[in-house]
Amino acid sequence: MKYIRRISLMLLAFLITVVSLSGVVSAEGEIADNPGINSGNAFAAYCIDDDQFLYSKRLDEKVAPTVATKLVALMVASDILKERGLKSDTTEVTITAEAIANSGDIADVRVPVMGYSEGSVRTVRELFSATLVACANDAVAAIACDFGERYLGGGIMEFVARMNKKAEELGLQSTKFENPTGLDSANQYSTLREVVKIAAAFYQYDELVKLSDVESYFNGKSTVRNKNYLKCNYYVDGYLNKNAIGLIAGQLNKAGNYCLITASQKEGRTYIFVVMCASGLIVTRDEENRVSYSLGAGNAYTDMNKLINWTREAFVLLPVATTDNIVGELRVNSGETDHAMVVPAQNIEKLVINVEGVKLEYKLILDESTVYKKIFNGKEFDTIDAPLSAGQRVGTVVYSYNGNEVARVDAVIRDNIDGDGLKSTMDSVGNFLFGDVMLTIIYVIGGLIALWILITVVMAVIRGVLRARESGKLKGADYTENEKKPQKTKKTTKDKNKKAKKSPNKETDDKTATREMH
Repeated sequence: MKYIRRISLMLLAFLITVVSLSGVVSAEGEIADNPGINSGNAFAAYCIDDDQFLYSKRLDEKVAPTVATKLVALMVASDILKERGLKSDTTEVTITAEAIANSGDIADVRVPVMGYSEGSVRTVRELFSATLVACANDAVAAIACDFGERYLGGGIMEFVARMNKKAEELGLQSTKFENPTGLDSANQYSTLREVVKIAAAFYQYDELVKLSDVESYFNGKSTVRNKNYLKCNYYVDGYLNKNAIGLIAGQLNKAGNYCLITASQKEGRTYIFVVMCASGLIVTRDEENRVSYSLGAGNAYTDMNKLINWTREAFVLLPVATTDNIVGELRVNSGETDHAMVVPAQNIEKLVINVEGVKLEYKLILDESTVYKKIFNGKEFDTIDAPLSAGQRVGTVVYSYNGNEVARVDAVIRDNIDGDGLKSTMDSVGNFLFGDVMLTIIYVIGGLIALWILITVVMAVIRGVLRARESGKLKGADYTENEKKPQKTKKTTKDKNKKAKKSPNKETDDKTATREMH
């Protein structure tokens, strides 16, 4: 019974250790949304294939590039060999006093050197291995001095200038080098983001990656063991990770500022992991002056193991955009068909944290320079003019998962659609008849007609008024004459009557007078 209990406790302890190291499973048994790193170190997990940062802290903070400097130096050396058709295993370098002088304080046990003597000769391949496995300053300085003088015509500083040119080629805007070793310098700097880009570029150099991804190598005299404790536990035990691929490890100075850079692969995808600004090695000596190394709290390896394990387990590959997935539909104007289907321009897969119950969402943003609003049968539709070509861009599709944008891709027309000549003519006529130009013409003509009617009415009113005035004047004149004439007529009649009365009397008088005269 005690034996069973003891086994059970051991299994429980093992499970607790696995969970604590992985940082993957939460207390509720669900996938955690972060690796559980609380050290304060700068760190990042990056997928090369998707150009995607999966998790990071202090990503754009200005930092010393430390051992990333050596990666750039070896890439430059490899480029020069390729340019000149040379091979690393047959090209030799002579160690110079200048190289030794540029290796740092070789008396300090923390300064990594192979201890080469002046005048000794080594192949470039051996110096590559010494740099990557032992992080040896004298090995990379020897390459820089030799290549700078022999191939670049300017010594070690010309080689450093080529390193800065390499940084520009990689698109690094916040990185500058002043030496090939990574030794502390006031004007030598980078950022975690750009160190990740350096490591991603370095991963494309197959020979260099293979040389770094070993537990040890034999230099012809002795075995050189890897000082990347993810790969080798000879110096420091307890941090091996079978999923780690190389790349390099080391610290900036006596105070620490440790930098650990490695890679990993899963399901055809390559990941870059970087931990920087971590605590350094603890060096102790025993009574026989033998040196031993250990790592304290906040070390890079504890963080790195959490980061690697969490990334590999928490993320799933999600098909985001597929070219056969219809994301929208457009009304086609003057086309052989009335509708056009809109699809993503390319297939895209993204790594996302596996959150149960969360669905992928997308939003179609149409390009207003080619797509416009038009009313058909009383309804407004997003419309585009024919002819259309398959793959013709009409906008952008934005995909989001769990509230975070994960991808953007061009939205394109799925099929070729020819224009319809008759429809085009009718649409052109219709557009003219019912378009803004025709409406403007109608408004102008209507305005002119209305103005003409108004003027006509006004003129008619004016004429009526004038006519009425003229009529009134004539009527007044006739009335006056009529009033006068009757008076004159009446007066004449009376006069005539008077005359008529007087006349007989006169005749009588005349007759009387005549009688009297007779």
